[in-house]
Amino acid sequence: MVDSLRGLFTIDSLNIITMHLYFVIFKNKKDKDYKLFSNNVFDKEKDAEEFGKKSMKRNYECKVLDYNKENYDRYWDEKKR
Repeated sequence: MVDSLRGLFTIDSLNIITMHLYFVIFKNKKDKDYKLFSNNVFDKEKDAEEFGKKSMKRNYECKVLDYNKENYDRYWDEKKR
C-alpha cells in the first residue's frame, strides 16, 4: 500500500497505540460516485472536515473517510477502479 507511513504508531510504556488517519472525498450532488479531491491526509477528523468544507464548491458534497486499505483501494488509487 504505502511505504512512508512512519509515525502511525506510538509506544507508551510497552502499549502500542494506533493513530487514525483521514482523507476527504467529494462529489457533485448530481453525481452518484464520490471521487478523491486531493491527496491530503489528516491525523484529526476535525481538520479533515474543516478542509472539506473550505475546499468544497457550490453544489458539492464532501465526506471524511478513514485512511484504511478498503478506502484506499476504492478511492485513492485511480488505476484500480
